[in-house]
Amino acid sequence: MNVSLPNGYNIVMRRLEPGDAINLLSYFNGLSAGTRQRFGPHPFDEPTVNHICHHPDDTIYRYIAIDPAEGNIIAYMLFKKGMTEGDQYRYAQRNQFLDPAMTVTFAPSVADNWQSSGVGSAMYGCIENELRSKGTRQIVLWGGVQATNEKAVNYYKKHHYQYAGSFWHDEKDNHDMVKWL
Repeated sequence: MNVSLPNGYNIVMRRLEPGDAINLLSYFNGLSAGTRQRFGPHPFDEPTVNHICHHPDDTIYRYIAIDPAEGNIIAYMLFKKGMTEGDQYRYAQRNQFLDPAMTVTFAPSVADNWQSSGVGSAMYGCIENELRSKGTRQIVLWGGVQATNEKAVNYYKKHHYQYAGSFWHDEKDNHDMVKWL
């Protein structure tokens, strides 16, 4: 699907396919250390990329955005049906129970030179509409968001995520956030 950014530039957004392995590895290798350390669902190495691309998991929707001028992946987003075990545990500790059948867990990443370009928001809007049509009623952040990651926290607030609680992980303060659809 062609998606228009705020500056009028068009990108291509679609589901990840097996043939995307080399391009996905290149995308991961191009991320800065700061961007890499803020993404937690999986490593950024070749074995992981090959597994993701060649052994799809029907509980995880993987989307990419491509710059058509260069043919490069510029963003990668995961939506997992239900919640991860760790997320479920943290929410339950706060007596916050979400119906796994109506919940997805979200983990986005955007290439450093495309951050703040509108790519993340454009992709997210399209994907959220798809999820809503499939009966999703809430979206939680995969492993939360680091409290010091102001750019990401503001992104989630802009998309109407609400603070659900804090937790300490990897020597960092993190926030759980949830969006009700």
